[in-house]
Amino acid sequence: MANILVIDDEAVLLGLIASALRLDGHTVRALSDPLEALEGAGDAEFPIDLLVTDIGMRPISGFEVLQRLVKRGIRCKALFMSGYPAMTGAVSAGLGPHALLEKPFTAQELRSAVSKALAAGRTDSRKKGRRTGGETGHSGANG
Repeated sequence: MANILVIDDEAVLLGLIASALRLDGHTVRALSDPLEALEGAGDAEFPIDLLVTDIGMRPISGFEVLQRLVKRGIRCKALFMSGYPAMTGAVSAGLGPHALLEKPFTAQELRSAVSKALAAGRTDSRKKGRRTGGETGHSGANG
């Protein structure tokens, strides 16, 4: 199973997402503060396979979280979430290979999106705690 970093500023939703993913056998780090999540990201004990993050957070967005991870050499797949229909429509065209999950969603929709994101361009992320091969840090599923 995968190491998944989940970031969402809605505590109840964060807990539900983490629980659903753990039930599926994934190892999950769940944090409500994107800056705190970045502080511990990329350590050897938890190489990130998938970032599951809300888009609209403060003080930085889910997009910026991914950009900062990539700048640090952490290459992972990403699944973005948003509860704003206008935002999901606007960004889905520009997400490229990243997945987008519109809130609210069911546990099954979450599991399906995570499975697709993890299956896209599979590599062994545990080699040196980083993605290997041709991935750019901007890989994921076509939501």
